[in-house]
Amino acid sequence: MNKNKAIESDPEILSRIASLNVLATKLVEGLLSGNHRSRHTGSSVEFSDYKDYTPGDEIKHIDWKVAAKTDKHQIKQFEQSTNLKATILLDASGSMGYESSNPKTMSKMDYARTLVASLSYLFLKQYDAVGLSLFNESLISHVPPRSKPSHFKHILHELAVLSPNGVTKLESVIESMVERLPGRGMLILVSDFLTKETDVEKKLKLLVSRGLEVILFHVLDSDEVSFPFNGDVVFESLEDDSSIELDPADIREAYRQSIQEQIKYYRSHCAKLGIDYVFLETSTPLEQGLTYYLLQRKNLGKH
Repeated sequence: MNKNKAIESDPEILSRIASLNVLATKLVEGLLSGNHRSRHTGSSVEFSDYKDYTPGDEIKHIDWKVAAKTDKHQIKQFEQSTNLKATILLDASGSMGYESSNPKTMSKMDYARTLVASLSYLFLKQYDAVGLSLFNESLISHVPPRSKPSHFKHILHELAVLSPNGVTKLESVIESMVERLPGRGMLILVSDFLTKETDVEKKLKLLVSRGLEVILFHVLDSDEVSFPFNGDVVFESLEDDSSIELDPADIREAYRQSIQEQIKYYRSHCAKLGIDYVFLETSTPLEQGLTYYLLQRKNLGKH
């Protein structure tokens, strides 16, 4: 059996796609029913180029001003233009696979999946084009931006089949994305930013210098912020084979301080670069985080 067909018929994958579809649609429709309804009224038609008139072309598209000046009959060509082209870059590294110690809390990956699905649905609802790229140490997959409503199913499929693994390497991934992204578009980066790299802000600056609007969604499990563990615990890395046994009480304060410094680092550098920064813990209801963000921007596609 073809591998793709096998995936498409996998009950677990189909269930995940259906669940994401319901969650994202419900979330976004709920937001749009309030004060955040899009100002966009649809895609527009813009002038693209001229071509010589040939029998069969519509006469109404002849540029008569050009004809009067040059005695040449040329046809105006038009193309559909969406309001915005957005690409969502989602961290699919091993650390995103962390499962919360609280059974009532959505896992970090499921939280990120639902966030991305909701943002994608919102863009398409606004007649904007949206694409999705998955990465760990390199780009794993890339779905180019499209604005057709049917494009949503392709994004849901990519989200449903992804399995977190590998190491996070933001700097090289951002650099490799620069050439793929349309100028004056939007890049949304969704990650836990758990990386040993120290010059991420330089790569973010590169994106901004290209005229891109950049948005960071920093997603962490509540355990990763509060470090609530007790007793001797063996911590195993989700990105390599390393492990360490220790008493969490010995490092709790230092750990919490380190996480807060990381959050401050991204918040500070993003503010300097004109990048929107949104920090979300998995214990925060997604609709609450998105509502707060949309209230700040007034409209996700506004720029």
